[in-house]
Amino acid sequence: MKGFQKYRRRIFITVGALYFLTYLHRVSPTVIARDLASAFNADAVILGIISSSYFYLYAAVQPVVGFLCDTIGPRKVITTCSILAAAGAIMFGTAPNAFVATLGRALIGAGVGGVFIPSLKIFSRWYRVNEFASLTGIMIAIGGIGGLSAALPLTYLVLLLGWRASFVSLGIISCILAVSGWIIVRDNPEAKGFPVVVGGIYSPSQGGEAEAPVHTSFLKRLVMILGRFDFWMIALCSFFTGGVYLTFQGLWAVPYLMDVFGVGRVHAGWLLMVLPAGFAVGGLALGFFADRLNLNRKYLLLWALGLSALGWAALLFLQGRTQILIVCPVFLVFGLAAGGVLPIFYTIMRDLFPHWLMGTAAGLMNPAAFLGAALYQLFSGYLLSRFSCITPGVYTIDGYRYLLALFLISYIAAFVCAGLLSSQKRFLR
Repeated sequence: MKGFQKYRRRIFITVGALYFLTYLHRVSPTVIARDLASAFNADAVILGIISSSYFYLYAAVQPVVGFLCDTIGPRKVITTCSILAAAGAIMFGTAPNAFVATLGRALIGAGVGGVFIPSLKIFSRWYRVNEFASLTGIMIAIGGIGGLSAALPLTYLVLLLGWRASFVSLGIISCILAVSGWIIVRDNPEAKGFPVVVGGIYSPSQGGEAEAPVHTSFLKRLVMILGRFDFWMIALCSFFTGGVYLTFQGLWAVPYLMDVFGVGRVHAGWLLMVLPAGFAVGGLALGFFADRLNLNRKYLLLWALGLSALGWAALLFLQGRTQILIVCPVFLVFGLAAGGVLPIFYTIMRDLFPHWLMGTAAGLMNPAAFLGAALYQLFSGYLLSRFSCITPGVYTIDGYRYLLALFLISYIAAFVCAGLLSSQKRFLR
């Protein structure tokens, strides 16, 4: 079995690298916000449209991606989508105007939207059930590292090559990884001559997909999921928190640090790294401690959301270089909470529904955060555009305070939704 272990590690590294680029693309606009404003003479609204187009397409393709994974296989999906993302990155880097840049960013979103769900499908075939949660946490951590790379490393790359050449380079790297995915990745062990994984989700010992009732139509599955109150509360939590976190980290964090605290781009890039670092640690740690210490996931969720809300409230009163050190622990809390709540969301979803409904339920919940990000980026750009700026991409402190107030209200709303979740014993598992 040594060859089997080695081969599935190669698969994991390949899809992990593709997911790394997914997060890098997701939050990259914050580093080049001023470059885009200057290149396209764009105000905050246009910047919001360019950045948010990623999330609209990412959210829209999730149901299609899930269906195609079940029909044509995750290998074809992840390879095709990665090539699409590569084309989008090259289009974005060579865009002559804001319209083409928006199309390029949308193609990136549609392409990288076909990475996470196929990865989970592949893992379900190559790994045992008791390894699946750990793999999900590791993937979240890889996403956090991708977010780290979209902070300082991408800042230096942009300073070295310029923003256009940087994104063309990312497109070429994506294309190379897509080809590697086609060569290395296989949908299941049998495709490489290995036996079915004993104890895997689809192995006979686990009951496989036969657990699903024979005559359960797709419409009936939707009714069963959408009829659960707790599903809507988790989806709304994901909408509010994901929308805020992805909007702030992916678009406004660097301009906010530069305009409110008067720091340079490189210094802001260093500070931004605290967010994805916390995200990576939170994704691994919070779910681990919840399982090992038998903590109530609902209360853990409330603590994470409550502390984040206090952080947004604190930022309302901070400005100037003398107070910038206070920003670091606040950013760390944001990252830890954002990364930590994701495994909790998926674990609660797992406990709410039988196994044969889990894929559909996750596919319906997953777009919530990205739809939130798309809407928040658009609305946040509108908010900032209402306040005069001296030069393109530079905004007033009052504008940012309105933005922070919006984020605070959103986290309070998420806290209320989490509080309305059922307090049954399934959340203690």
